[in-house]
Amino acid sequence: MLEVEKKFIRNFLSRKHFNTGYVFAFVTLGLCLTLSNLYWHEGGFLSSYLPVNKILINQKHEYWRLFTSTFIHGDLDHFLSNSLMLGFLTYFVSSFYGGKYSTFIAFFMGGITNLIVIQFYAGEMYLVGASGVVYYLWGFWLLLYLLIQRQFSFPIRLMRVFGVFLILLIPTNYVPNTSYLAHYTGFILGVFVGLIYYTFHYKWLHSFELYQYKIKNDVLSPELEEAYLDSLK
Repeated sequence: MLEVEKKFIRNFLSRKHFNTGYVFAFVTLGLCLTLSNLYWHEGGFLSSYLPVNKILINQKHEYWRLFTSTFIHGDLDHFLSNSLMLGFLTYFVSSFYGGKYSTFIAFFMGGITNLIVIQFYAGEMYLVGASGVVYYLWGFWLLLYLLIQRQFSFPIRLMRVFGVFLILLIPTNYVPNTSYLAHYTGFILGVFVGLIYYTFHYKWLHSFELYQYKIKNDVLSPELEEAYLDSLK
């Protein structure tokens, strides 16, 4: 019986496909910092038009707040706590899948996250911050990693994704003013968008897979060996 060695060469995640990752990350963080700075100056121009709560949406129908609130943060510490992951994930999602998935769709889903989450909060409680967007990006990235990295067995991929989720996305201590509901709503939406993306692009995603096959016990002529290996591809 012939023994064939299958060696992984590359797949979709082996290299970047877009060169604009740094641009999208820089613009996203710059916009968050700029709008947050406007919000921090209480009474300043636009500051009162940026955050969101249930009354402003359900009664006053000021729907733009669902999206502006994702760019602003409560204070500098809040911004800095989100900026590392937001910049990192925006760069990687932009570099591999394009900027619309890391910015336009991401912040749209951030608005949807806010719309869902504020329904569970008291009417005048404000919701601000990009945490829902950060968790959306994690959900999008991890779901596609799980489906693309087929050189590893499914249990290994699942274990790696669960490890990242456990280490990076589960808080080690409870912070009262943190919206954990926004975090995991964003994550679920990211998984959902990632699944839609994969459904429409799976053939293209897997077209980057390349393996090298080699017969361990060399018992065939070079011509027959080449024909046999071609039949495995």
